[in-house]
Amino acid sequence: MRLFKTEAIVLKSNLISETNKIATLFTKTHGKIQAVAKGARRSKSRFINAIRPFVVGNYLLFEGQNYYYIDQWDLIELHPNIETDLIKFSVASYFVETMNKILEEHEKSDNLYLLLKTSLKDVDQFQIDPLVFISSYNLKLMALLGYMPQLNNCVVCGRSENLKYFSSSCGGTLCTTCKDKCRDGVPINETSLKVMWYLLRVNFESLQNIKISSVIKKEVDKIITDYMKEHLGLEFASKSFIDKLKNI
Repeated sequence: MRLFKTEAIVLKSNLISETNKIATLFTKTHGKIQAVAKGARRSKSRFINAIRPFVVGNYLLFEGQNYYYIDQWDLIELHPNIETDLIKFSVASYFVETMNKILEEHEKSDNLYLLLKTSLKDVDQFQIDPLVFISSYNLKLMALLGYMPQLNNCVVCGRSENLKYFSSSCGGTLCTTCKDKCRDGVPINETSLKVMWYLLRVNFESLQNIKISSVIKKEVDKIITDYMKEHLGLEFASKSFIDKLKNI
């Protein structure tokens, strides 16, 4: 039996028996793993909070034949505001869902771990427009995965002038001359390109007071969402829920 201690973020948890739960943990040292919390359904269990989604903690784990098992844990971050605010909860759910779907079992990434940890902390602490927050997160995520779209030059000819179109399949902006050379080139507002650059570069705290028109926010969100579908081949249920909340 091998014991090890690691910091981890809870991505999700499920029942596996009448008394036990299994949590998907994104650990700093072993990547994404499945860990069983014995007796977690009991009201007085010491593991009740250990497997709550969004929790960050230090975990002492031992490796069994099929699963890891939680032996001890200490809380680092609980994120109480996420649990009481539907918008914050929805945004945080999107963050953990993307990581859970992107990461393979035991896949380790210090950069992705830091992005998720920072994103959860900041969505809990700050009041940021959910579309703006998610767009900034998505751009940072795609950059870390090696799929950052080209935003300052035409992906076909390399020119930096007249960038009026965007192609997900080709990987970024198109000039007016090359707009028909990619199968899915769509018009893009110049302001949207500037906003995307800004959202990529700044930290989340800087987004608290940013003013972006609803037209630009929606265009940026759609372009980034379509780009992620093209290159990751994934769709996210929590994003669909957030889109519905926008119309309430």
